[in-house]
Amino acid sequence: MTKTLKAALVLALGLFVASGHVIGAAGQDATLPKAADLLAKSAAAMGGLDAWKAVKSARARGTFEMAAQNLTGSVEIIQARPAQVRLTVSIPGMGTIENGCDGKIGWSVDPMSGPSLMTGKALNDAISEAQFDGAFNSPEFIKEATTLEKTTFGNRPAYKLRVVTKFNSESTVYLDAETYYQIGMEKISETPMGSMPTTTSAGEFKKFGAFMQPTVMVQSAMGFEQVIRLTSYEYDVVPPSAFDLPPAIKALIK
Repeated sequence: MTKTLKAALVLALGLFVASGHVIGAAGQDATLPKAADLLAKSAAAMGGLDAWKAVKSARARGTFEMAAQNLTGSVEIIQARPAQVRLTVSIPGMGTIENGCDGKIGWSVDPMSGPSLMTGKALNDAISEAQFDGAFNSPEFIKEATTLEKTTFGNRPAYKLRVVTKFNSESTVYLDAETYYQIGMEKISETPMGSMPTTTSAGEFKKFGAFMQPTVMVQSAMGFEQVIRLTSYEYDVVPPSAFDLPPAIKALIK
């Protein structure tokens, strides 16, 4: 695997970019809907923050694909309160790639370069993305949000928002102007190749339990495109032991 391809395989730890209520909204155009109102509508459309707060953990499973590189495999993402996440991608003939964060320690293990601990901006972003309530607009999560414009994302009318979390992790978020689902995100991601622009789109939302969830996630970076298709979401089925650090990561911490 080339170093460039390996960098492209570094997936975002969370399925969703966290978005939330506004604490500050400098630069808001008075003719546009307020970011706080848009984000509240997004949370309601997904099933509601109050309902989500009753959930302790979540698990999503599906497939992973990089068609241009002829790579396919399975993917599992597990999350739990308050800020635990673990992503596992298994690719036949290559092995298993894992990323995880427990709100303090961010780590990754892959068959090419072995185990490593996240530092700096990569760790900060991982901690931000690991926040369980982030995707449902928890008021404790957002430092600032501003509606920038009404535009399009993909083939959908969308509101473009600048969102900064309390961890100073910044991203541009796109909310569908009709459904208010979060359908896109742009940010600068830290990878083994350094900082690079990353675009993620989300679509084909379906209801699992009480919540609407995207079933197709497409991430583009450095000319590579990776697609995650999720076929199942389950709630409150993830045991605490599922987030235990791999032995190789424990060895690095010691």
